[in-house]
Amino acid sequence: MGSVLAGLGRLLRRHTPASLKSLVPVRSRARLRAWLGLDVFPDLAVRHALFRSREYAAVRRAARVFDEQKRGKPVMERPHQASYVVTRWLVGARVRSAFHVGYASGRYLFYLSRMGIAGGGTDLPATETYWTERVAARLDPTTARRLLTLDFFDLRPADVRTACGDAASPIDVCFSEATFETLLPWREGRVSVAKYGQAGAEAARTLMLGRFPEKLAELAACFRNFAFIEPEPAAGGAGAVFDAAARRLDGFDYSVWTFRPPLDQIFRLTPRSPVRQTVYAYTRDAALLQALAAYAERYRSPRSGGRWLA
Repeated sequence: MGSVLAGLGRLLRRHTPASLKSLVPVRSRARLRAWLGLDVFPDLAVRHALFRSREYAAVRRAARVFDEQKRGKPVMERPHQASYVVTRWLVGARVRSAFHVGYASGRYLFYLSRMGIAGGGTDLPATETYWTERVAARLDPTTARRLLTLDFFDLRPADVRTACGDAASPIDVCFSEATFETLLPWREGRVSVAKYGQAGAEAARTLMLGRFPEKLAELAACFRNFAFIEPEPAAGGAGAVFDAAARRLDGFDYSVWTFRPPLDQIFRLTPRSPVRQTVYAYTRDAALLQALAAYAERYRSPRSGGRWLA
């Protein structure tokens, strides 16, 4: 059946006049291509009461500056929904300051600042991604100054203090979402950050099993809590990585959480894979987990991480 639909889809694409195609909304065309098996509809957005709220409508409207317009492709809603869920969680925990470590951090910092949290973070240098310069122009000046253009593995405590100021130390939470997945072999092929793909599997393994736990220990005095939303424990040995990090973070409680349906759909990494992201939490403040419980539940025994899959 799938091959028949795909064949029909190719015929339609080949013989439908451009003037007729232009009358069909881009999102509807994308859904039709997905149904015909020509393309995977890339948006993992969901319907939920959170996204029918006036608050979401207002901040989403303001965040249009982060929408990527691609020819023939619909604007992605999932990244905005993910940013809103995470920010609502932090607001519920009465977080006042947050630091996002990632690549293309601007959208998260925008949501944080709009919803009353002083946000900062890291992004790749402009020589490694065109996003860095775009992001700075879309943030308010104070937030933009707190966005550091350096790789997380080069981040030092002095950098955090310079960006956020001594008065903000320690920052309430350091978090990521789909940042370190690019260094975990949870799928074949594509790596979202080119330099890590070129470095090879052994270099990535050294970074995540060696330098990542060391880096968290080095930065522990800068943050009261860490929360990494990354591939689930069995995906590419992610569990082993975050378990190793827990052993380096004395004084932090370690737990692993999974988002409840349908929000778990938002935190899938790609429509081509069933792999979902979980929250690896290292906490000093119980309020962070109490607020998270509104959206997620405990995943498993945190010390039973899997092996690294080469």
